[in-house]
Amino acid sequence: MPLYNANCKINIHLRITGKLPNGYHELETIFQEIPLYDEIEINSNSNGNINFESTGIFIPEGKNICIKAAEILKNEFNITYGCNILLMKNIPIGAGLGGGSSDAATVLKALNDLWGLNLTEEKLELLGIKLGADVPFFIKGGCAAATGIGEKLTSINPVLTDGYILLVYPNIHVDTSEAYRNLNLNLTKNSQNGIFALALKSSSDVHLKYDEFINDFESYVFKEHAEIETIKNALLNKGAEFAAMSGSGSSVFGFFRDELKLKNAKNLIDQNYFVKAVKV
Repeated sequence: MPLYNANCKINIHLRITGKLPNGYHELETIFQEIPLYDEIEINSNSNGNINFESTGIFIPEGKNICIKAAEILKNEFNITYGCNILLMKNIPIGAGLGGGSSDAATVLKALNDLWGLNLTEEKLELLGIKLGADVPFFIKGGCAAATGIGEKLTSINPVLTDGYILLVYPNIHVDTSEAYRNLNLNLTKNSQNGIFALALKSSSDVHLKYDEFINDFESYVFKEHAEIETIKNALLNKGAEFAAMSGSGSSVFGFFRDELKLKNAKNLIDQNYFVKAVKV
């Protein structure tokens, strides 16, 4: 079966700017894919069934988002074919890394090819938003500034380059809905931050100051889970040029220019955590 890599993402910047009547939140964020990925083997079958198996990190029971992605395409275009999906789960679940959304986007793109649908990227993004707010980004990939609920995307040059990402997931579950409920929306709407506007307007290299990036979730999550803030501070103290929590947590990443500093920082991280270093 063809093998596809489903990269995870980090949020370099994340501000919540409002709440819509349907319950979704409006935001401004900068997504960047990094090369930590789930692996998906998928092929088409003629019996019309969608078959799904997984290995690796345990996935909670329930209909997996990969199945939902395949069903959307089948139902939308009256496809008689089915598919066989084997997901090798490497990205921690519920960690703010978008692993499930990436898996869904990868299935949409793979079946678009395998079933000969010839759908444009824009059409796949419209289908993807039905599965989750982050899915359109993974259709596009790379690095993007996003507004709306995350679906209005502008591709930009990667913000973090020529270095290394040290990713730390401390096995702490942060309830995303609870994190949203505890945001002070009046504060986030009224605060001004020009770095996002600078990134959004530019498709070429610009000088972005790392200390101007914000994650609005950090204030609440750090208050509830001091261990996560400790990890961020440890990465900065050990030579990271930039560190932040991704999404609503609980993963934290540090960006290092110096490989030796990265290795020293990695050696000091609790070995009971999920820890991964990648080059960007």
